[in-house]
Amino acid sequence: MDQQKIDILLCTKVWKPEPWIEGLSKSPFVRQVHVWPTNEDLSEVKALFVWKPMDEGVVEKLPNLQWVSSLGAGVDHLVNDPQIPAETPITRIVDPFLTRDMTNYCVMGVMMHQRSMDQHRQNQSDSHWDRLPYQNLKVGVLGLGELGAHCAATLANLGFEVSGFSRTPKELEGVKCYSGNQISDFLSPLDVLINLLPVTPQTESILDSELFGQTKKGAYLINVARGNHLVEEDLIEALDSNQLSGALLDVFRQEPLPEDHPFWKHPKIRITPHVASVTSPDSALKLLMNNIQRLIKGEELLHQVDREAGY
Repeated sequence: MDQQKIDILLCTKVWKPEPWIEGLSKSPFVRQVHVWPTNEDLSEVKALFVWKPMDEGVVEKLPNLQWVSSLGAGVDHLVNDPQIPAETPITRIVDPFLTRDMTNYCVMGVMMHQRSMDQHRQNQSDSHWDRLPYQNLKVGVLGLGELGAHCAATLANLGFEVSGFSRTPKELEGVKCYSGNQISDFLSPLDVLINLLPVTPQTESILDSELFGQTKKGAYLINVARGNHLVEEDLIEALDSNQLSGALLDVFRQEPLPEDHPFWKHPKIRITPHVASVTSPDSALKLLMNNIQRLIKGEELLHQVDREAGY
């Protein structure tokens, strides 16, 4: 085997593999792209590219595995997978288009809420003319990583009063930043809360009744991070008690969302099917190609995940 080329295993049940195969096969550093499930010999595979979920037993068929990459920005499906050896580096996709699309979705959600678009749609249905007032909103972004920081800065540039919360202290121009034990101070003045946290043992189920109780009465929730952040029963209770005025949800604990799930018909919930920001193979492949070259040359891979931190 040419030592300057590697085999890759693509493992995804969510996306069609053809665009990834076509793009990766153009690289002079790729010998063959395998697609799971397969009975082919995988002993020469050095890179595993995954979008969740990954079947049990995949990694044991890869004795020469040197690198695992998520095919998206999320990595919770990998850092929590016991199949992946602790010494094997995990990387994620950091894509300006992913960041842009996520921010645009959040801006849309904030502005739709600010301008009472649900009520305007109802008024149109009722042939009712009502020039509804609006005011500037205090918007909080929970999580100031790559996506959250960009979202917060963009909203601030649009004139919203923006704050952000992160595990460790951050500084962002135009954004009031909170960290550590300042979560209550961060939450209490908000009109809109946007969740862009990574999923870790510390953030699992963080969107619960305790957190909702610390927000201003009538606050609006936008969850575009992960469904595992949200305690679904607590959200319904907060909406029914008017602690929260509404919610825009793009991610769920079970996807697709079951047809009998109460979220579908709740009058204060708006649903989109995990489309806020979707990886584009054309853009993501540039990063993967770069890291393939780095792997072959023995250089440090870009955008490695801190397994202990979870992101």
